[in-house]
Amino acid sequence: MEEVVIKAPAKINLCLDIKGLREDGYHEVDMIMQSIALYDRLHLQKSGDGIKISTNSDRVPTGRENLAYKAAELILDEAGLHNGVNIHIEKNIPVAAGLAGGSTDAAAVLKGINQLYGLNFSYNRLVSMARKLGSDVPFCLQGGTARATGRGDYLTQLDDLQKTYLVVVTPPVALSTAYIYSQYDKNPFSGSIPVTRFVNLISNNKKITWEEGWYNVLEPVSIKETFDIKEIKSLLEDRGVRLSLMSGSGPSVFAIVDSWDKGCEIKESWPRRGDFVHPTWTLKKEF
Repeated sequence: MEEVVIKAPAKINLCLDIKGLREDGYHEVDMIMQSIALYDRLHLQKSGDGIKISTNSDRVPTGRENLAYKAAELILDEAGLHNGVNIHIEKNIPVAAGLAGGSTDAAAVLKGINQLYGLNFSYNRLVSMARKLGSDVPFCLQGGTARATGRGDYLTQLDDLQKTYLVVVTPPVALSTAYIYSQYDKNPFSGSIPVTRFVNLISNNKKITWEEGWYNVLEPVSIKETFDIKEIKSLLEDRGVRLSLMSGSGPSVFAIVDSWDKGCEIKESWPRRGDFVHPTWTLKKEF
């Protein structure tokens, strides 16, 4: 096999709670993550000359600071291979948008090199490597619906949601995850998000009405940093969506809609120029 093409789906956070600061400096989180049909595409080719990354986006680095580069370096070293790989990242997921674009590319590289070189590494071994790369990377390996705790890297896979349509809106601004968390620490959320109740709703295959209090504790923090989030949520709610919520540390907002046509209608009538608007749906786990 000389080339592998891997689809790398984005993720959203159906809810996000923060339990405090850990001794290692990371935040203790409790959240439900969901993969969606918005993909980067990665083309991987064997090479005898190191790791090279190219991309169609001028916002994506191509050196060692790229998480996909680090993933390639890690798995090649783990396999004891002195070969290299050429990676082309066809970027469709907005950058620095709370959609795990960099993490899903890294997960795709782990899966792609595993296939490309016939390594036959187990899923658990890939997860072990993923944890070294970043908090969202383990989830991005499998996708579907999962509860994430710890730094976000310890997963409890949940039953797949029934296919749910949504629309994702990303304004043309970038937010630093580290900065948003640091601002949250100055004024932490005083309530409690009923993540366990949400998990039970999914696990018992009950109908989710999306009115049970789904929440992201980082949303008020990110709204203070950019008015775009509040305006997008208002525009979505004016269009009769069932739920609108910021994903991750933002600035992307997703909204649950009743049908694919409704999502397309929102995209076609969207009044804000410069926003990325993408009708999509939830995905099932890969493994």
